[in-house]
Amino acid sequence: MQQEDERFISRSFELAKKAAGVTFPNPLVGALVVLDGEVVGEGYHGGVGFPHAETEAIRRAGDRAKNATLYLNLEPCCHFGRTPPCTEAIVESGIERVVFSIFDPDERVNGKGASYLEARGIEVDTGALAREALELNLPYIHRSITGEPFVVLKLASTLDGRLTAGTTRYLTGEEALRRVHYLRAWAEAIAVGIGTLEADDPILDRRFYREGLPPPTRMVFDSNLRFPPTHRWLSEDGRVIIYCRRGAQQEKITRLELAGAEVTQLPQTEMGVDLSAWREDVKERGITSVIVEGGGGISTSILTGNIHHRLVIFYAPLLSGKNGVDWFQGSEEPGWTERGRYSLVSAEMIGRDLMVVYDSEAVIGYLDQVSSE
Repeated sequence: MQQEDERFISRSFELAKKAAGVTFPNPLVGALVVLDGEVVGEGYHGGVGFPHAETEAIRRAGDRAKNATLYLNLEPCCHFGRTPPCTEAIVESGIERVVFSIFDPDERVNGKGASYLEARGIEVDTGALAREALELNLPYIHRSITGEPFVVLKLASTLDGRLTAGTTRYLTGEEALRRVHYLRAWAEAIAVGIGTLEADDPILDRRFYREGLPPPTRMVFDSNLRFPPTHRWLSEDGRVIIYCRRGAQQEKITRLELAGAEVTQLPQTEMGVDLSAWREDVKERGITSVIVEGGGGISTSILTGNIHHRLVIFYAPLLSGKNGVDWFQGSEEPGWTERGRYSLVSAEMIGRDLMVVYDSEAVIGYLDQVSSE
């Protein structure tokens, strides 16, 4: 039974990922109805205001939902929002068993959905592939538990810790590039420094994960407002937020705002705009998650200020030497270098490159707690 449950829960992950990049601030959820070992209905949540995964799978199953098992990666909701509670639809369908990976940490749900179903005679089993389910919705989980946006610092590095190697534009290969674009769909926003923008003129979209996805909210750290009001981003879909220092020229602010950018002034530090104030602004905007793809200056500021919750490094099998740009340029050690503050949680070969992921002690702590509930 456990092996079969995990096989169908794995399928719920695949379904959920079909909506990566469009569900914010809602989680990614996939569901399937299984009767006598056969999938008779599938669905996934397509975004705010769209049907939830459970109701869509039940609709597709029709009468075959009776006495079937419902599989999904997240506890069914039991409250009214833009859509009715999924628990009511489950009861009405005649489903006799529900299997989900993790409880929804949203205080409106968090065990209430499971209790509602059990009180009406439906068997409920939890915990199948819990760690994988947590990873799938980590930005949502983090925001629900802490109220804070989840901040990821992503770097592409040579083996000797440099961001550049000769004339190679991309250090890593195509497989790693596709993974990066999935991360951009997994997170709601992406942030870069104005230096990176001027040097590389990046597109900062998600096209290598899936064509047709809207771009993430694009953020630029730009103390003196060098961002051009004619930049192509301002004629595309999606938000563009420019973070500058307090006291920046009002004329530049006005031109950018008229062109469609959102300009926010922040306190200034020696390294640029105050990133603690930036993270607070991201929180106030209700943005769930940001991937920072900075150059050496931005990555140093993030690391020194301990702004991030996760560090992702893609190591290419290259050496750069003294001419390369270091991704940490501080003269002092960042405060989180003490052993135990950040821990390696995964290492994976992506093509010929190596992706390593480090999470903060706090993130590891609440993930352990949620996965054991």
